[in-house]
Order: sequence, then C-alpha cells, then structure tokens
Amino acid sequence: MTGPSHDTAPPALPAAPTTPAPPTARNVPALLLALRRTEFTGSVTVSSTPGGTIHLEQGLVSAVETPGAPTAETLLLKSRRVGEQEWASAETAASTGRPADAPPARGGDLGTALVAQGTISAAELEAVCVAAAFDGAFALALSPPGSWETAEAAPPARIALRPGIEPERLFEETARRTALLTRLWGPPGELARIRIRPATRPESGAPRIPVRHREILAAATGRRTARDLAFTLGRGVFAVLVDIVRMDARHLLHREPAHPAPPAPSVAPRIPTNEPPPASTGPLPRRVRSGPGARGPGSPSGPSGPGHLPARPERAAAPDGPPNTHRAEHTARTETTEQSEKSTP
Repeated sequence: MTGPSHDTAPPALPAAPTTPAPPTARNVPALLLALRRTEFTGSVTVSSTPGGTIHLEQGLVSAVETPGAPTAETLLLKSRRVGEQEWASAETAASTGRPADAPPARGGDLGTALVAQGTISAAELEAVCVAAAFDGAFALALSPPGSWETAEAAPPARIALRPGIEPERLFEETARRTALLTRLWGPPGELARIRIRPATRPESGAPRIPVRHREILAAATGRRTARDLAFTLGRGVFAVLVDIVRMDARHLLHREPAHPAPPAPSVAPRIPTNEPPPASTGPLPRRVRSGPGARGPGSPSGPSGPGHLPARPERAAAPDGPPNTHRAEHTARTETTEQSEKSTP
C-alpha cells in the first residue's frame, strides 16, 4: 500500500484582477495628460489651499469641484436658474428605480433629470457645466498644488459634463485667464484675497452702473472676497474678479487693509510677579588700596554692602629664608640709598 504522493502541485488559483498603478507625473497637468492617454475614469484629489477634486470620464474632465469656486449645482441654484422645488423633483426622478444598496451611477443623472422635466435646456446645462469646470480649474491654479491622489472608486459628480473637456483645453483656458488678470491688475492670487466694500464717494459723473456691478456693490460688506461674492451671487470667481478690477478703475470700490498676522508667542522666561525685580546694575565699584590704614569691609567706617570689593590682602613674606635675613637686606639697601643722596651735589 502506498501513501499519497506529495509531488502533485495544488491547482493554481485564478489571478486576482489588478488595478494599473497611476502614472507618475511631476505636476497635475502632466498627470491629467497621462490619464487621458490611458482613458482613466475616476477622480484626482488635489491637496492644496483650498484643494479640490477633478472628475474624469475616459480621460476627459467631466467636473471640477473645489471649495474655491461654485460648482454647477451652486450656479444653478444661487442664480435661480433652477428653483428648489424643481431641484428636489429632479433628485427624486434621478434616484427612482435604483436599488438602495446599488452604488451611485456615474455622474450626469441629475442633469439628465433636469433636462427631462423641462427645467433647463440641454444647451444651457452644458454651458453651465463648462463654465463651472473652467472656473474650478482656475481656482485650483490660484495657489500652488500640494500632493495628489487618484481613485477609481471615488463618488461621481452629481452633475457631469458629457462628453468632458480635453485636459489641454482646460490648461489653455486657465493660462489665458491668469495672464489677463495679471496684465490688468497683478497676481490673481493676491487679488482673490482682497476684501472690498463700496466706496464712500463714487466717481462723479460716472455713467450708469451695470446690473452685475450693482449686485457686487450690494453684496460687498468689507468682509467678503471675490470667492465669497461668487458663492453669494451664483457667479464664477473669474467673472467677479474681472468686474472688481473694472470697478476699482472707476473708484467704485474700497479695498479693506489686510489683517496683520498675530505676533508669535514669546519664548523668553517669565519673571514671577510675586518676586521683586532684580537690582539694576550700577557702575563698577571703586577699588580700595590695600595697606595698614586701609578700610576693609569689616571695619566700622569702611564700606560694607553689595557692590564694593573687599580690601586687597597684604603681600605675604617671601617663603625663602628666615625673617631676620630679609629685614637685614632691606636695612642695607636703605643705608646705601641715603649715602648716595648725601654725596649728590
């Protein structure tokens, strides 16, 4: 009877599907171009200030969502192109017939529902989605990006542009807007951080103020930036910045000074309040000559207290030889000196 053979290999398991690693790139534009070549569908999350998410379908940009600019949903609701009741009806229609545990479909269902119920035309919805994507990309470019991360299972955009925008077209439009504002005013990033309020005395004899400028004047409270005004009015950040530059040239606005940064906390050691401050250092003490009549710190009339040096002690006798020998040498030198002084004419 023979035992089971151990040379037979177990049957190979089917290989698990692998997700291709995202391409390496030196910046976000290079990454989007690489994802376009691979027809990537998912999202790219950019970590910066304020950061945001770029949605891609087959490598095309379908939406750009960032806290720095209004999305297509915000533009439709804040501008009152779509009412709240119509929006709620479209949300219900977009979710009807989908199982509760099913993952959300790729973006665009809500926009399709809005068009199907006649709330907005397909051409107008496409124009709003394109404007929101361009404005979101411009808002991302106002600050240097940090890191980024790609994800295929990211939640889709609620309103997506189909077909999407080529990444190259997105870069060209962002560069054009940045160059325009730089030529008209200066760095767009600094302009976007300015808080404005209406001028006290507008330019005398100015022509009629356009409606969009009057809306900015009504919403400018001195605490709002261009980004705040864009969300309040339902407009793009770039369009608001262009209007601010033109209104500033007509002296219709007043720029609020930037708030100074809070001072850094002190790292110096603190002196307890219950202890007296240290005594101030005065001039150096005068040196007291030593001698038989010198007054030291122990004498009744001598200086005693802080700031006075003690009297210098007398020089000790030479350790070599007995004391009598040292005294005889001193007497001989004294007699020799007296004789030389007497012999001098």
